[in-house]
Amino acid sequence: MSNINDNTLGQTTSIISETEKHAEKNLDSADIKDVQGDSNFYETVTAAPLNPWSKTSFQLYAILLVAALNATASGFDGSIFSSINAMDQYKKYFHHVETGKSTGIIFMIYTVGNMIGSLFTGPICDHFGRRVGMGVGSIIIGAAAIVLTAARNDSYLLGGRFMLGFGISIGTSSAPTYALELAPPQWRARIVGFYNTFFYTGSILSTGVAYASNKASGELAFRLPLGLQLFPPFCILIGCFFIPESPRWLTARGKKERAQAILAKYHGGGDVNHPLVQLEIREFEEGIQVKKAQSVWNYYDLVNTRNQRWRMLMNAFMSFFAQLSGNSVLTYYLPSMYTKLGITSTDRRLLLTFANSIVSCTGAVAGSATNDMIGRRTKLWVGSIVLSCLFAAVTGFSSQFDLGKEHVSSAFSNGGVAFIFLFGCAYSFIYTPLTATYCAEVLANHTRAKGMGVHVIMSNCANLYNTFVTAIALDSIGYKYYLVFVALNLFYAVMWFTFGVETRGRTLEELDAVFDAKWPPKAALSKATMVKREDGHLEGL
Repeated sequence: MSNINDNTLGQTTSIISETEKHAEKNLDSADIKDVQGDSNFYETVTAAPLNPWSKTSFQLYAILLVAALNATASGFDGSIFSSINAMDQYKKYFHHVETGKSTGIIFMIYTVGNMIGSLFTGPICDHFGRRVGMGVGSIIIGAAAIVLTAARNDSYLLGGRFMLGFGISIGTSSAPTYALELAPPQWRARIVGFYNTFFYTGSILSTGVAYASNKASGELAFRLPLGLQLFPPFCILIGCFFIPESPRWLTARGKKERAQAILAKYHGGGDVNHPLVQLEIREFEEGIQVKKAQSVWNYYDLVNTRNQRWRMLMNAFMSFFAQLSGNSVLTYYLPSMYTKLGITSTDRRLLLTFANSIVSCTGAVAGSATNDMIGRRTKLWVGSIVLSCLFAAVTGFSSQFDLGKEHVSSAFSNGGVAFIFLFGCAYSFIYTPLTATYCAEVLANHTRAKGMGVHVIMSNCANLYNTFVTAIALDSIGYKYYLVFVALNLFYAVMWFTFGVETRGRTLEELDAVFDAKWPPKAALSKATMVKREDGHLEGL
């Protein structure tokens, strides 16, 4: 691991000897490159680059797909009730209305289950492994799907939604941790970013099926989409029997040889002596002594040092800001937002909800592809300003339908829909690829599983507000409620700009130097001056 202290983190690495200074003058300016991050990291990953098109790489993609299906399950489960809640068949069978307290409770109980389930995430993942965590989550999700599909009254709905939230919390905490720890460091941001993008594969599937099944009469309209919730967890459970365990977890359990074999196969082209494999194993071992001193149930580890408190602050920022930026209103009450724009046809609202999932998915894919290019901090603070402006536009268009006018031009309705689509796309570009990635990156190795569990708790504290209060607020004050999120996003922009810590350009272990610095946000932006050799490799000066 590169040794970086507070004095050197905030400035560009300098050339000390006169000989080195003379050599630098003789270098063509095009050969000099300033990179944000750690020079040791860049030297290692450019010394032996991986081939993304090799057979082994495709095997790695298939393994990570099993983890990504947890996001698919989350997307399906998180979006399905938004569509079903708008169906006349569902409302008639269960005697529900689209907004109000009773609907808010049905949505909220999922979040309560999610919060309680997250308390078990750390102990399960730390003691039994990441694969077991995903497997346990999939079994609980499947059981919940059966209960919901057979639902006869509100008791079934409440029990099934609680179980669903419980299972999703375990699966979606285990999976990004697994993906982060198995992904090669230089691909980390893109792979884990694409993991979260799979949320929209579930969302598209659920909203598409709901739109099609709405044309059926009777109970089939809502029971078919609920029954399809079984498909993602079934695939996850089967996949868990065929994928390797996290090499970080194996190393912490004293199974260094197995961990080294996995890293060699997927990170080093089969070579145990590959420089990247050796770097990772060395860093894993450095964390073992710290890990051994920790208790599985001791959550004080998350805040017991200044380094850990900074990490948890970043975790809290992402957990709360991502959920309270307005996207959850779209996730849970999008059909109701269309009603505020004068669109009353259930069929059209479900179609627009389905189309919005596709547009949002496009934004998520683009955001994942640019995670390393743009950087986390810049994307977050600039993106927050963009989200505020887009939600302000939705508020403006929606206000035209609340002024007592008998006839409002369809242009206002279409304009509002367009900005809802743009907001969904922008949110997906900014937060969807980073929510799991950033939280897992800023957490230390020995606290990552527990920290991801706390991330789920904090996210769901925000979602308790979203699911329950939003139903009442939309019923009471309508579009004016959107102004809350306009103001919040502007506040987030200031917080990310001032306190946000950049994580790109370093291995997870090398981030320790950043969080040990006097002012981590500044330390994270330090650059290393490197020279590009004739063979294309980067070398620190």
